[in-house]
Amino acid sequence: MKATAVRKMEESAIRKELVKLYEDLKQSVEDTRLGKEKDSQKSLKIKRNIARMLTVLREMNFKK
Repeated sequence: MKATAVRKMEESAIRKELVKLYEDLKQSVEDTRLGKEKDSQKSLKIKRNIARMLTVLREMNFKK
């Protein structure tokens, strides 16, 4: 997800998406360890999305 799309979201929607992404990350790491996941870059992509969302949340709180 691009940062511009995240900036258009409300704070509560971002927080809900973060919870979902953390669960996806946990599942992806577990699947990679067990050999079920073939895309080893999936967890990296999820981590980057989490970082983008946290950055936008910090920007929103800083502007308040």
